[in-house]
Amino acid sequence: MTPVPPRPETGADLHTHTTASDGTVTPEERVRMAREAGLAAVGVTDHDTLDGLPAARRAAAEAGLELVPGVELSAEVEVGGRRVDVHVLGYWVDEGDAPLMELLAERRRARERRLARILARLESGCGIVLDEARVRAIAGRGAVGRPHVARALVEQGVVSTVAEAFERFLAPGRPGYVPREPLPPARAFAAIREAGGVPVLAHPGLMPSAAWQLLPAWKDQGLLGIEVRHSQHTEAQVETFLRWAEDLGLVPTGGSDCHGPSPGQPALIGQVRIPLDWLDRLRELRRP
Repeated sequence: MTPVPPRPETGADLHTHTTASDGTVTPEERVRMAREAGLAAVGVTDHDTLDGLPAARRAAAEAGLELVPGVELSAEVEVGGRRVDVHVLGYWVDEGDAPLMELLAERRRARERRLARILARLESGCGIVLDEARVRAIAGRGAVGRPHVARALVEQGVVSTVAEAFERFLAPGRPGYVPREPLPPARAFAAIREAGGVPVLAHPGLMPSAAWQLLPAWKDQGLLGIEVRHSQHTEAQVETFLRWAEDLGLVPTGGSDCHGPSPGQPALIGQVRIPLDWLDRLRELRRP
C-alpha cells in the first residue's frame, strides 16, 4: 500500500474534475491548484473514467500532496414518478479491476449515444447546429458529456456561460436534454465495493429531499459515505446530512466539485474542505 505523505492540517477537497472527463484543467494543473489552495489532500473524481489518475498521482507525489484517487458514476432512481440523478463517488478502486473497467467503458459508450441525441434535439427543436467534431475536440481525450456541449454553445455565441447553456438548453425539461441510460445505484455501489473501493453518495443536496428517504436502503446495498459538504449545499443541508451520516453510520465527506475555471464558472477548488480525520475514517474502509 502506498504510504501517505506528511501533510499539514489544512483539510481535503475530495471532489474535483479534470480534462479526463469534463473539467477544464489537466490532472497536473488540478494538483497544482490544490497545492496553491493550501490543501493537504485532493480527490480527483472524473466521470466514468480513471484515465486522469496516473498523471495526477505523479504530480501529487512531486508536490508532496496526498492524492485520493476516485471516479464518479451517474446512477438513476425513480422517486415519486420522476427520474432522479444519483451520483456515486468511488474512492481507491482497483484500477485494473476488469468488471469495473467494463462498467466504465459501458457508461462511456452510453455517453456517445447520448451526445448524438442531444445534438439532434438541439437542431430539430431549437435550430442550433453544433459541429459534433468540435464538441469532441473540446472534450479532447475526456469522456464526452453535456458540459462539452455547453462549452460549444458558449463558443458559438448562443449563450454567455456554461451555466446559461444548462439553464436554457441542457437541464432536465429543457429542449436539448436527453436522460442518461439508467444505472441502478445498487449496481454502482457493488461495482465500487467489488473493486475494493469506497462508495460515497455525491451532493445529496442536489437531489429532491424525497430521495433522502432512500438512504437507509442504499446503506444496506453497500453505500459507505455521504458527501455532507459541497459547494452547492446550504448550511441547513450540511447539518441535515451530518445527522443522516451519524444515524446511519455513514462516513461524512465533502468537496467542491470543481470543474473550472471557465467562463461563468470559477475555480472552486479548496473552497470546500473537510477535516482530515474524516479522510482517515474514509480510508479505513477501503480493502487492501
